Amino acid sequence: MIAPLHFYNESDSAQIFCIGAEFQNIVYAAFWQDVLEQSTAIEYLAQSTWALWEQDSYDFMVLFFAGLLANKKIILPPNRVRNLEQQLAQQDIYFLTRQQHLSESLSPKAERAVDFIVERLAKIKNDEFLNAAQISFFTSGSTGEPKQIERTLKQLLNEVRGLAASFSFAEQCLAIATVSHQHIYGLLFKLLLPLATGRSFYNPQLAFPEDVIQVQQRLLQSGYLNYVVSSPALLKRWTSELRLQHCEMVFSSGGKLDVGIRPNLNVPIIEVLGSSETGGIAHRKQDDAAWTAFENVEIQISDRQQLMVKSDHAGEQGWIMTGDAAEWMVIAQKQFSLLGRLDRIVKLEEKRLSLDAIEQTLNILDDVQQSHALVIEHQHRQILAAIVVLTPTAQQQLIQLGKAAFVKTLKQQLQFQLETLAIPRQWRFLSQIPQNAQSKRDKNYLKALFSMMLQPVMLSQWQAQDSQFFSLEFPSELACFKGHFPNQPIYPGVGQISFIQQFAKQVWADLDWCQGFEQLKFQNLIRPYTVVQLKLSRKEHKVSFEMSTDQHTLASGRLLFSVARA
Repeated sequence: MIAPLHFYNESDSAQIFCIGAEFQNIVYAAFWQDVLEQSTAIEYLAQSTWALWEQDSYDFMVLFFAGLLANKKIILPPNRVRNLEQQLAQQDIYFLTRQQHLSESLSPKAERAVDFIVERLAKIKNDEFLNAAQISFFTSGSTGEPKQIERTLKQLLNEVRGLAASFSFAEQCLAIATVSHQHIYGLLFKLLLPLATGRSFYNPQLAFPEDVIQVQQRLLQSGYLNYVVSSPALLKRWTSELRLQHCEMVFSSGGKLDVGIRPNLNVPIIEVLGSSETGGIAHRKQDDAAWTAFENVEIQISDRQQLMVKSDHAGEQGWIMTGDAAEWMVIAQKQFSLLGRLDRIVKLEEKRLSLDAIEQTLNILDDVQQSHALVIEHQHRQILAAIVVLTPTAQQQLIQLGKAAFVKTLKQQLQFQLETLAIPRQWRFLSQIPQNAQSKRDKNYLKALFSMMLQPVMLSQWQAQDSQFFSLEFPSELACFKGHFPNQPIYPGVGQISFIQQFAKQVWADLDWCQGFEQLKFQNLIRPYTVVQLKLSRKEHKVSFEMSTDQHTLASGRLLFSVARA
């Protein structure tokens, strides 16, 4: 039986809603009063649709519910960059922010604040309101251009009901997340699931496994158990020495969890299958286990082995055709296994090839840890390409032999296992397959790696407190390496400043153009195949940066920007 949702009762006024960065408590009564004061002011705004991008989870939740209670449609965009702001502004859509100047007449008097909250929150339990409250998400764009997906608050809460029925949590189990609430996975597991079941969440988004451990230790002092909402990208960086503290389970979604990660963690990892279109579909606890559908999800498998899903929380009604091939394991228990993506069958020179099969063949080579096969346009024809993660030994061989000679050895091994047409023609060697901020592979970005490369490869991106982090790799194909210098290529400082500016402007949409520098230091050289961490922090119009490896600081300084005026 699916449990009823919990929002707020007068007896819950002192219950903890979330715990802040300084481990201060925010109670439910304070949160809902904040929501209602903001919603009363937002009702007076002329626009009926608002975009919402707020890095702080508490402020996000306040504006999310305030906007919906004010009968506004909420759009959760995939990023906040100037181009997107301009596109939305052309449609008279702007980003929702806190209304700073609230009239005293808009706020309930302190002596009747609780009554006012309970009265207004009755609206959230009304089906008419829940079905009318609209939220728009965007797909990650992993299979092409992102598209907008419409969901209602009723559908989101139906999905939360399914999650609550599928997993068992202790009453004092608090959510800790390393993923963003801007993505539907983070919104559901970090924010809405605790809210709807009377639990709490830790407000900051964490960036590193070590951060998770430290927060867990501090939370135990207040008697909290926890569950962690994470992604394959971060879990891949986990080691067995990092022991999770008082943690009931770890969730992983947004991409396939690599085989062999689970033994590094001392608690179960629950892998979640789903998409923006379908919502959550199924879950599993082992690498080779069957997927089990969520309580409120129906499953069918067509004659073509195509997985189909239907639920009360999907963006579409009726059966939704996914792009996955599947087969039944135990029909009565709604358990199935995935056979790969149907859209990964491609046609080259009138011959059908499976990109999944090509990757499997590449992955059994001794030199290869992981691979991604794709089709690209080259000189007005389609050819097969591959992005390959090598073993540490093979990486050293690549550097010693050079790319041409190393590729030749790989092709010699493949000629006995793949037909000639199925052997990749173009190669990129990286330390990991790049993923976007939602831990998914962006098809367009991966294809772009085979064009002229003007910037280092962004392997991953994450946020911690007020700083943005990027994991970057410098392949030998980068244009800045050419001629600088022929026998000992290094990445010049002017090139570093160029791409740092671009990344800063992607993060903060109001930054216009760089008009100066302060305290620039270039302390160590960047050579081909170097992997670095870039940290960006902002104070007013100044963006501080630091690039480092595990061993050295490579460069640091501040960029001074002109700021675009609204």
